[in-house]
Formats: sequence, structure tokens, C-alpha cells
Amino acid sequence: MKVDKKLLPIKGHFFLFNAGTAPLVPYLSTYARQLGFSSATVGLIYTILPIFGLIAKPLFGVIADRFRVQKPIFILFQIITIVSFAGIYFIPQNVSKLTVELDCGDGATVLKSCYKSIEEIDQCKVRSLGNQQETAECKMTCDLTSPKMWQTVCEHWKIPQYCYSHTDRIDYTSYISNVTSRDDKCTYIESNNVTLEGYNFKPSCRIGNGFVDVNEPCRLKCKNEKLANLVGQNQAYMTCVNDSLNYRLCNNASSVDSFVTDKQLNTCEASCELDETAPWKLMEICLGWGADVTEICKPKTPEGEHLPSTLSFTGHLRLTTTVTEHACVFIRLNYIVMPDGSVHYPNCVSKAQYEMEMSLFHPSCEIDCDNAQVNDLLQAAKESVSEESSQYTGQFWIFFALMIISWVGQAVVVTFADAICFNILGTEVSLYGKQRLWGSVGFGMFSLITGSLIDLFSNGAYKNYTVAFVLMFVFLCGDVIVSCYMKVESTKFSMNILADVGSLLTSVHTCAFMLWTIAVGLCTGLIWQFLFWHIEDVAKLTCDGADYVKTLQGLVSAIQTFCGEIPFMFVSGYILKKLGHINMMTLVLFAFGVRFILYSFLTNAWWVLPIEMLQGITFGMFYPTMTSYANVVSPPGTETTVQGLVGAIFEGVGTSLGSFIGGQLYETYRGWNTFRFFGFGAFAACVIHAIAQHLLKDKPYLNPGYSSVIHYGNDNDAVNILDEMVVNS
Repeated sequence: MKVDKKLLPIKGHFFLFNAGTAPLVPYLSTYARQLGFSSATVGLIYTILPIFGLIAKPLFGVIADRFRVQKPIFILFQIITIVSFAGIYFIPQNVSKLTVELDCGDGATVLKSCYKSIEEIDQCKVRSLGNQQETAECKMTCDLTSPKMWQTVCEHWKIPQYCYSHTDRIDYTSYISNVTSRDDKCTYIESNNVTLEGYNFKPSCRIGNGFVDVNEPCRLKCKNEKLANLVGQNQAYMTCVNDSLNYRLCNNASSVDSFVTDKQLNTCEASCELDETAPWKLMEICLGWGADVTEICKPKTPEGEHLPSTLSFTGHLRLTTTVTEHACVFIRLNYIVMPDGSVHYPNCVSKAQYEMEMSLFHPSCEIDCDNAQVNDLLQAAKESVSEESSQYTGQFWIFFALMIISWVGQAVVVTFADAICFNILGTEVSLYGKQRLWGSVGFGMFSLITGSLIDLFSNGAYKNYTVAFVLMFVFLCGDVIVSCYMKVESTKFSMNILADVGSLLTSVHTCAFMLWTIAVGLCTGLIWQFLFWHIEDVAKLTCDGADYVKTLQGLVSAIQTFCGEIPFMFVSGYILKKLGHINMMTLVLFAFGVRFILYSFLTNAWWVLPIEMLQGITFGMFYPTMTSYANVVSPPGTETTVQGLVGAIFEGVGTSLGSFIGGQLYETYRGWNTFRFFGFGAFAACVIHAIAQHLLKDKPYLNPGYSSVIHYGNDNDAVNILDEMVVNS
């Protein structure tokens, strides 16, 4: 079989350009989703992008036809596409850190992460974690901004370096309210008020249920003579009785029957010793009195410096303890490892007691775990309860600008490639599909490979797209090199491009063709932007969906190309001659309707694969139909302009509207209903197109202003298109 060497460069371009865009373009909408953009925002982006294509395609087409610079512009925009795609990779991802709250359950510290509702919790991940007989390692930094939080760290976690300073004494004024004796033959002096550093406090205290009595000796200098004699030179021990501060004297047998309290006279200057080895006692005093405002109650390190506001450590989670309660997920923090390597067990007060002290220990912690499912649960909880914020950040505008540049670059390259291909083919227009199918080969091969590689290099639901950008760069650079070897012959020059193109648009049949192009663009826009979103949502219905979703998306692209586009493009010329362009246009809309309705019933993501064989009709036949029709009816010297105009209408109007409408519907009704609505719309458009063509069958196709610009090939391609308007309608 003889190989036509002049067609090798264009085949190479189609293969390399599509091999370069396949690793990235199908995943850009899901990449945007990972960047934090909503479906409505992504829909808006893809609504505006085709508008720039609408302007760029005919604009640069006119420039190329007018100055005969097709090849230089073609190569220039390939380079622009490479640079803009590479820029997207370097956009800083505005991924805020995951946070979790620490809580106490059954005497052990647990991680607590809450959702808006229990229905939003991924029970698959919860069950999967509960079945894992292992621990997860998490880097954690917790906000500890008050002594109430540090008390648990010091007293229950037993981390001595994070305690109060080595304070050995506390001096204050105590107001005595009562003096009693008890069966233990001790005298109890009760205080109902204290003054510390000029602040007045009610000296409450706690004992029992896990709390230990302070029991520290105090020297009391009382103004009341009887009280002073009662105390004498003895030490009174600070203790807790009925939740109130008392001083216990056990070596004085004086009677207290005649003791009369007088608030003014019964004040004592107290100087209490504190055990330096038990700094939690000072904490208990400060907490019981509510004296956090005082200097002595501010926690400090042993060196006398203020404690930091955060505590960093490595936490080890016992995954078998993962449970849900109400709308929250709980995982037990088994033990922690401090930066110095010391191991501590984060115990806490019993749950019943703790619930009475809700303000004691509820720190918020930044967390990053080595278990993807744990991170996914925490991320989902954060997104569930986070308030809606503006999507239009600096990150958004950078992404949007680079997407515009890359879209314009691709739009110009695709349009010019079609025009150059038809230029090289000359009168053999029917061979276009056999050239274009090499693009499908490249796209199918590397979209499949890329999807698998993304899953391989990713961990859980968060995907690493680096390999996609690398493959894009390699193949598009190769495309630039191959394109330099193309030989483009100059076509007949049109003296008045706008007038010639304007005469083309006066035909009713051409207007019908343009409306059909818009309808197909609407359907294509939904698939391009939201099919992969829908696959991700369907995959989430199963527990292991996130693990394989990129591989599945790669398989989708492979099925679309190898089982859909390539076979149909190979025989597209033959099919078009047999069925005719008009009948094929109607069939394309019908195939879209079937495809969308099938999407709307998906409950298992793998069932999307057989549906993708319809891509053979919805794109494998659509694209040759559109481009060959546009090429044959274009006036001589306006081929690039007309291809750009048709492509601009397809993308700038059709896919733009499809992206916008699809994004709004997806945001409101989710994927299943969105595809169902579009399916009904495609069927309606199919019926309308068939009726319209039936009504136009008796209307003369050519008018004087139009017939003068039709050019005919030797193989009667143009004649076939014109004849079928009458015969097949």
C-alpha cells in the first residue's frame, strides 16, 4: 500500500496535538473543582471561554486568508497553548488546612469533625476506617489559648514542660464568712471572697470525680482578734469543702462557739505555699476562682516565659474506633509523640464530668494525616459547614486568564488544522476523516494512560495532576516540531472576504445548518464540562469510587475514541455519501438524546463505558459532517475564515450556552436530572430539525448570490452535498 508522504505531517499533527491535550483538557473541569470552584463557577468559565473562541477563530482566519500566513499563525498558537497550559500548573492551590476539634469521650481524647447533617457523612469511608486494624499518623497543631486548655495538657496528658511556672507562693486577701468544727476535730475557716492583684473573686473549687484537693499550707494574718488567736502561729491548709475555699486547722482545740463573723473585721492576709512539682494546683486555684486575668494565673513555661498559643505533636489515631454520632465523626487519639520524641497518652476527665465542664478542653487543631480516607472525611466536613465565600479570588482570575489564553490557542490551532488539512487534500475532501482519526488515536491512548497515572500518583480523593502537565508539554512540543515540516499551498485569494462570506449566509439552508451546529454545541458543552463531574458523583455511590475514578475517566476517553470516533471517522466519507449530510445531522441529535437519557439512569459508574460508544455518532460523525459541509460551501480564498466561523458558532454559541445552562442546572438539580433535561431537549431538537428539513425540501437551495461562490471538487463532494438537500430531505 502506497503511503502519501505529503499527508504524514498533518497526520502527525492530529496525533501529537490530541495526545498533548488528552492528558489535560478532559480533566481541567475536575481540576477546577479540586481548586475549590463550584459547578456554577466552572459553568460560567466554560460559558465565557467559547466567546473568546468565537472572536478568535474568524478573526485570525481572516488575517491568515488575507495575508496568507496560515502556517506561521498555526505554529505560534501552538506555542501559546503550551505556555498557558504550563502556567495553569503553577497556579498556587488555595487549599486551606484541615481542622478538627478535640473532645473527650470515656476518659480518652477523640477527634471530632461535624457535618451539617448526618446524610452528608460518607458512611462507606467510616465503615472502611472502622475495619482497619491499624493506626493513622497525623501531624497536629492545636490552639491552646487559655489555662483551661493547658490544664488538661498538664494534668491529664502529663507533659511537664507545658505547665505553669515554678511559682512557690500565692498572696491574696481572704474574706472569712464562717468558722466551723467537724468530726475530724479540725476547724474549718470558710472564705466567700478573695482579692488577688486588686481583683475580687468568688473562690470556688472542685474535689472528687477525678479532681484532687489542693491541700497546700497557708499563713493567715487576720484583723479579727479572735480569729487571729484561733489561727495563732499555726499553718492552715487550703482545702475544698462544699465547692468553697476553706482553711483547715487541726492542731488547735479552741472553741468556736462564741466566734462571731464580721465581714469587715474578718479579713485575713493569706500567703499560701505551692508545690513546685505540682503546677496543676495553681491551675486549679486560678480556674476555681476564675482568676485568669491576673498575672500569676497566666500559664508560663518553667523558664518563666509565657506558654505558646499552640501545641504541636504527632497524633496516632486508632482507626477501629471511628464512629458517627448525630452529624459528627469521632476517632480516638490513641497516643501522641512530642517533638522531643516523648510519648504521652492524652487522657481526659470522664465524660459525665466533662459534660459539666464544656469549656475545659475543646481546642481546634490543624491536622494532616497519612491516611487519605481520614483526610477526605475531615475535608468533606469542612466543606459541609463552611460558609459560602466569594469564588472570585486572585486564584480564580489567574486560572480564568490562563484558561482564556489556552482556549484561544486551541481554537485557532484546531480551526487552522482543519483548513490546512483540506488544503493538502485538495479535491479529495472525503479523505478528511481518515486524517482526523489520528487525532482520536492520540487522544484515546493518552487520556487512558493519564487517568491511570493520576490515580497511581495520587492518594485518595485528592488527585495529583503533575503527570498530566508533563505529558501535555512533551507532546505539544513534538507537535510544534512536526508542524514545521508541513507544506501549505496558497489558495485562491478572495478580494472581498466579508462579502463572499456574507453571500454564503443568505441561504436558508445555511442558517438551518448553523442552528443545528448550535444545538449540537449545546449538547457537546454539557459533555465536555460535566460528564466527568457526573462520573465522580456516581462513583461516590460506592465505597471505593475515589480510588479508581481517574482510571475510569481515562477508560471513558479511550472508549470514546477507539470504539467510537476512530471507526466512524474512518468510514465517515462513505457513510455521508450513503446517508447524506442532512440525515446524519438528524441522527446526531437523536444519538445525543439517547446518550443523555442513559446517563440520567446511571447508578454504577462502570456502566458509563458502553454508553460512550455513542461518541462515534455524536462526535465521530458530527465533526466530519460539520467541517466537510463548511469546506465545500466556502467561497474560494475564504476556507480558513468559514471554518473559523463555523467553529466559532459551534463553540462560541453552542458549547458556551451548554456550559452555562448545564452549570446552573447541575448546581440546582445535580447530574442525573441535568442529563435527563438535556436528553429531552436533544430529542425535541431532533424532531424540529427533521420537520424543518422536510419543509425546506421544495425550497431552491441556491440563490444568485450564493451559487457563484460554491466550488466543486473532482470527486463531486460539493455536488453530493447539494443534491442530498433535495433527494434525501
